[in-house]
Amino acid sequence: MSDVEPTDGENPRPRFDRRAPGVAAYLGMAVTELSDGTGPAAVLRGPFAAPSHVVDANGRTPTGILAALVDSISGMASGIAALPGWIVTTNLNVRRAPASLFGPTGTGPLLLDTEVLRRGRSAIVTRTSVTAADDGAAVATGWMTAAVLAPNGGPPEITRPVRPVGFEPVDDPAFAADPDTFFALRDGHAPGEVALDLVDRTRNPWGILHGGAMTVLADTAARSAVAGTPALTPTPGMAVADLNVHYLSPGRVGPVRATARVIGTKGLEHLVRVSVVDHGAGDRPLVVALATVRQGPADAATVR
Repeated sequence: MSDVEPTDGENPRPRFDRRAPGVAAYLGMAVTELSDGTGPAAVLRGPFAAPSHVVDANGRTPTGILAALVDSISGMASGIAALPGWIVTTNLNVRRAPASLFGPTGTGPLLLDTEVLRRGRSAIVTRTSVTAADDGAAVATGWMTAAVLAPNGGPPEITRPVRPVGFEPVDDPAFAADPDTFFALRDGHAPGEVALDLVDRTRNPWGILHGGAMTVLADTAARSAVAGTPALTPTPGMAVADLNVHYLSPGRVGPVRATARVIGTKGLEHLVRVSVVDHGAGDRPLVVALATVRQGPADAATVR
């Protein structure tokens, strides 16, 4: 069942009263507010348990999933800062610490700490630090810019200070599956091409494809383009070191299609441009992303 109540036009009313499990339940990050809840800007912390079905064979969280986590916690911080309005993500950048690309650093539970850097009338900027939960080693840094808007149906109800919301077990095998399965990815016709089918679990309360689905899609397409293999084929010894996603319009229909092309190479690093369109909506442009894909030593090979 959809979590969206249909209306006329492009902006369906959000249905926050229907707690259909979605991307947040799959990621399982229960957010806590570290600030006292009285100010307009919240400082948030989110622990990520790095469950085995989400991480790679060495316990490393893929960059696309890291970006989905950043999108989730930054979206909450930005939304709180925008009240009584709400936000839509316009740009998201995640840069991994070099030590977290290969080797043991960051191959376990993580902590995400988010703060608001700028709270303007039309835009909000946040920064998220991702560290290893056991020793505090740097794993990644994320920056997100969001545009402030007046949402149809109003913003979600948020109780401050924010406290963790428990996630009930979901009777759907997709929620215990790998990211390719959960986000309904399919191989395209050539390396660097990926398709994504829109399903209820990857839509937000407005019926729009979750921003984290776009980051997983871009990560997958970029590595496929560099490896020269079908998108859902594992890419040993290859990781996205930097992912910059520009959100152009919402995905509503599907299938969504990503096409990645290598535009530059220097040593072990490859710069890749990824274009994402909503094929079911006349190939409407959804995202343009730039990814830096780094190849590691043979003994650092990992599997998505």
